[in-house]
Amino acid sequence: MKKRSVKEILERRKKKIDHSNEILIGKIVGAHGIKGDVKIKPESDIFERQMASVKKLYGYRGTKKKELTVESLKPHKNIFIAKFAEITDRNEAEAAINTELYIKKEEAAPLKNGEFFFEDLIGCTVETENKETVGTVKEIMEMPASHILVVEKASGEEALIPFIDAFVKNVNVKEKKITIKPIEGMI
Repeated sequence: MKKRSVKEILERRKKKIDHSNEILIGKIVGAHGIKGDVKIKPESDIFERQMASVKKLYGYRGTKKKELTVESLKPHKNIFIAKFAEITDRNEAEAAINTELYIKKEEAAPLKNGEFFFEDLIGCTVETENKETVGTVKEIMEMPASHILVVEKASGEEALIPFIDAFVKNVNVKEKKITIKPIEGMI
């Protein structure tokens, strides 16, 4: 294994990969069996439909990009088991853990009415049902109970809003607007 200097490591970490033309659909979270099958945690409610529309994915692990050819996919509990042509044994499957899987936007399955990608929420204006502006969605955190919208307020502070029906009442990605019903102390 090649030794790298601290400077090389820090420079490598600074590299940002441009995913503007891609959509994150899943992440390899484990190996399954000895023939190179991998466990994939979906990052989309329509993961299976997205996977049916493509045969090639792009896997990113750190700054490395690898094209992956889908051979098979089957649901297993709350994850999926996939076989990629480029991953042939358990060692390669284990080396692929934490690889994020992307598809090109133009290859994505069409969304039905009311469906959207989480990255479409970034930059949306968040307002209450009373039309009071809260701020702009800065990022989406994935938590065990639900996703959390991180909203940057005009003051620079952040509001954390659970992305659940009790609080998020309407999402309009075309108008870049999210309507919420906050509880006391939320914002």
